[in-house]
Amino acid sequence: MTSQPRTAKYGDLEVPVLVRDWTSAPKQPYRKTYRLLPGEHWSEAPISERQWENYALLPDGQAVPVGALIAGELRAEGATSAVFTEMWAGRCVLVGPDLVCVREDGALAELLTKLRAAAGGSLGGLPDAIGLFPDGRVAMREAKNVRARDRIGRKQHRFARLARELLGERFDLAVVEWGH
Repeated sequence: MTSQPRTAKYGDLEVPVLVRDWTSAPKQPYRKTYRLLPGEHWSEAPISERQWENYALLPDGQAVPVGALIAGELRAEGATSAVFTEMWAGRCVLVGPDLVCVREDGALAELLTKLRAAAGGSLGGLPDAIGLFPDGRVAMREAKNVRARDRIGRKQHRFARLARELLGERFDLAVVEWGH
């Protein structure tokens, strides 16, 4: 007997829940990823002493944003472009799976421009990682740490509806559950 894959309601869609066995590092001070400029490494971002974050723990003991692991998976699946996103005060920062901040350009810039326009200028609710595939598929992944009791919020539901309307069948949305 095989069990059915889990799903979650996200916007108006039932989307797959992709369970990952990535370990959550002990809570660490938040790196202000939103301050990164293209070409800068994530480790160069200043640290906040008042905010804390759940990072994924790599086998070598390094703690990194889980979005980098998700972007790496998307790249391994064949994405021509894969990034994790950081939204702060209306600014969107994109970081590759190698933890280097990238410019918003090319097909990714076109996508984000269309999404912003459709959302009235905001990218509020943008998922944690995006991958663009040669066949036109746009994969978006929202990371949820089970220990943090993280849930899909109102803005995220709204964004999912908007992205589905804009992208149609090319839209590939899923939740990545981690931190077990």
